[in-house]
Amino acid sequence: MKNIIITGALLLILVSCGTSGNLFPKKYLGEYQGVQESYELSMNGEPVTVPETQYELLLDYHTLWMTTPRQKIEASYELKAETDMYYALLVEIESGVIEEWQLWKKGEKLIRKSIAPQPDVIFVAE
Repeated sequence: MKNIIITGALLLILVSCGTSGNLFPKKYLGEYQGVQESYELSMNGEPVTVPETQYELLLDYHTLWMTTPRQKIEASYELKAETDMYYALLVEIESGVIEEWQLWKKGEKLIRKSIAPQPDVIFVAE
């Protein structure tokens, strides 16, 4: 009986360790689309308008890829917190920029909380 309890406890530990790499349910993985609205910034004292950009996003565990008509950007992320409404992600883009994102549990959307002056981007699942 003692061996059965010990074996059961070890199996429980192994199963919990094996699933800890999954930050959230698999149903949130996949393709999303979003639009970053145009915005203005100042460069050498002169105003510059950044045009609207269409994004396609592929979300996988620990990695995401953002594709625009001009480039493909890779980023890694980690789960920062979980609330009743969303998963808070800390995203590190390959350029070294770190942003906060929200993966919403309802509505199939992912919100990129950009750094000013960039506006937020709302990605919607395809």
